[in-house]
Parts: sequence; C-alpha cells; structure tokens
Amino acid sequence: MIEKAVIGAQVLFYFHYDYQKIPPILQQLKKKVINGEITVILPTIAIAELLWKMRKAGKTSAFKEALNRWESSENIIIDDFNMTIIKLMLNNAKSHESHDEIIAMTCKKHDTNIIYSNDKKLKEMFNLQLRSW
Repeated sequence: MIEKAVIGAQVLFYFHYDYQKIPPILQQLKKKVINGEITVILPTIAIAELLWKMRKAGKTSAFKEALNRWESSENIIIDDFNMTIIKLMLNNAKSHESHDEIIAMTCKKHDTNIIYSNDKKLKEMFNLQLRSW
C-alpha cells in the first residue's frame, strides 16, 4: 500500500513561491511523489492560502501552472472542504484555528496521521505525526 500524507500550506509555499529554500525533507517528498512512492493530499484550504500569497506577490500565472500539474498528477489528491470534514470536526472539543482543524480532519478523512508541516499544534491537538524541518 502506498503511503498517504496531507500537505499543509507551508509546504506548498516552499514548492511554489520560495523554492530556493526548500528543506531536504521536502525535496525528498517531491521525489517520492514524482516516483509514485507516496500519495499526497492537498486540502483546498491550503491551496487557497497559497493562491492568496502568490496573488499578493504577482505570481498568479505560476499558481495556475501548479494547479494544472496537481490536477493531472496521479499521485496528488485535491480534497475539498465538505460536509464529511465538518462532521469529523464535530468530534473535536477544541481547536486552535479553523484552517488547521480542517487540514487535520482531512488527514482523518483519508485515514492517515502523517502531515508535512511545522505546526506543532497539529501534533498536540490532533495527534498527527509531523514530518517537519
């Protein structure tokens, strides 16, 4: 079975905005995706955050190119924020920020506890396995 992991907005930011400074763990992740060794799940809320940052930087065309690549990749799942995630959110007694909770519930929806992020709250509040740099 191929490993699955959810990708936070920080990772997308490195790959598509600040690619000069991509940490080694994220370089390895990119190779694994290209080689079909891992399936990554991109929550639409993380994609929207990247769009917001890239639009502010005048890089909307680069965002469009990235989105086209993601949509055509066999190893990337773009996951919508939907009622399934809201119902999973009902089981939480507390949350740090709504977008973090949505990303955490995306992990639960896809039956993975692996998330690429530096946000320690995801581990503390949602018991996710951080792969950070």
